[in-house]
Amino acid sequence: MTQDILDELLAAAEKPSRYIGTEVNAVRKEKANVRFLLAFPDTYEVGMSHLGLQILYSVLNALPDVAAERCFAPWPDREHQLRLRRLPLTSLDSKSPMADFDVIGFSLQYELSYTNILNMLDMGGIPLKSSDRPDHHPLIIAGGPCAFNPAPLSTFIDAFVIGEGEEAVAEITTAVSKGKKQKIKRSAMLERLAEIQGIYVPAVHGKNIMIKKRRAIDLNAWPHPTLPVVPLMQTVHDRIVLEIARGCTRGCRFCQAGMLWRPYRERNAKLIAEMADQALQATGHDEISLLALSSGDYSCIEPLIQNLMKKHYAERVALALPSLRVESLSRTLIEEIRRTRKTSFTLAPEAGTDKMRQIINKGNTAGDLLASVDQIFAAGWKSIKLYFMIGLPHEEDRDLDGIVDLAYQALRAARRRGQVTVSLSTFVPKPHTPFQWEKQLSLDEIYNRQNFIRQRMNNRNLSVKWHDARMSLLEGLFSRGDEKIGDLLLLAWQKGCRFDGWSEIFRFDLWQKAIGEAGIHIEDYLRERT
Repeated sequence: MTQDILDELLAAAEKPSRYIGTEVNAVRKEKANVRFLLAFPDTYEVGMSHLGLQILYSVLNALPDVAAERCFAPWPDREHQLRLRRLPLTSLDSKSPMADFDVIGFSLQYELSYTNILNMLDMGGIPLKSSDRPDHHPLIIAGGPCAFNPAPLSTFIDAFVIGEGEEAVAEITTAVSKGKKQKIKRSAMLERLAEIQGIYVPAVHGKNIMIKKRRAIDLNAWPHPTLPVVPLMQTVHDRIVLEIARGCTRGCRFCQAGMLWRPYRERNAKLIAEMADQALQATGHDEISLLALSSGDYSCIEPLIQNLMKKHYAERVALALPSLRVESLSRTLIEEIRRTRKTSFTLAPEAGTDKMRQIINKGNTAGDLLASVDQIFAAGWKSIKLYFMIGLPHEEDRDLDGIVDLAYQALRAARRRGQVTVSLSTFVPKPHTPFQWEKQLSLDEIYNRQNFIRQRMNNRNLSVKWHDARMSLLEGLFSRGDEKIGDLLLLAWQKGCRFDGWSEIFRFDLWQKAIGEAGIHIEDYLRERT
């Protein structure tokens, strides 16, 4: 692709910075035996906010014989321009066609990105179905939480990484490198991948097999990303993200991440501080997010925050704790965070009554929540967000009333000067959780419960946001779906479905047509199972 064509494409793009590349800390390797394309099936600004992508980019490029590049789903305007010119989708870094790589690894973070995977493969000139790919085409692998139910994508993906990727990708690239030197066929290469722990290869393993997941035993051995890539545009999470722990000490029965990423492991506080120093110097960011499923459960959280603030207070570096349990929120944490600018506070009570929180094994009470809310507003914050789920097993109207009551009690703690935002999501049963076989609400049931809550919240300082019920429906189909849902996926993509998690592009009417033509009965997938 010539520079003139690249310039024309950038000039025609709604957001050209999505497609430029050459960011600070981006890696370019001229020679490597294995070329690995990290493909994120969403926009640049979403993908560059994902820590897992940055980690694997760093891990792979640290290997001497491997060159890793990135590719993101093109927005419809970019897709139109590429298809108009009959140009392939390329990597961001070297602008190489997707088909030129040895391995393409997709990140499976969200079920509603699946149509983007098919679209990216098609735009890259790669046959959609694994069985249709000749020997010279790249190996298509995928990993992430959605890989724990590979069935809907098993027709399209050659191999799935079940578990954590740091060690697995190194073994994959070693196998590919040896296979290239020996000039083995694609089928033989898949058989070699199937021998790696945590790798599921549908064409080799079949359907009924137990795969032992991969996990990084010692987080301290993987201090990545060493040099985070600095995006060229504002991203969803425009800051340094440091993973302080992985896994969870709790056991919320709806939470897939808490179940998948066990056991609980912590990163050494001294190493975290060193990673923070390096990342700040390398990026110029002025905010650090300390990431864990529950940041407050980190055993040294208060000393860690005090140390980071002591070292970086003069630089006005802000700290964010994106995931806090209400009972772990101490006055010390609040006071340290407020020393710089006040980052947002989000609390997730999940359910409206203590009864429901016991059912889901949340382990805290309304009293815990309100005590934390009171501390937050007393410390000077003007707004908080409260996350709730509707449709949890055994939920009754009084539990929905409990959501309303908690929201108003939180608003009273604001003493007339604060704003409370209530965010409602719909419970979607996830694989490998205690609630995986529970019923999911139908569309009408979701709408009724959303309206039940909305009609009872009419204070100007109390706002309600809710997730699109139709998206939750599709998420449920894919979450527990089988190979038939893969057929539906292909049909929906052929009808034009893309970016199904984006409200401005989402076409539920096309999905309805595809569901009808595929003969899918939605209730069969949403019902309770035994």
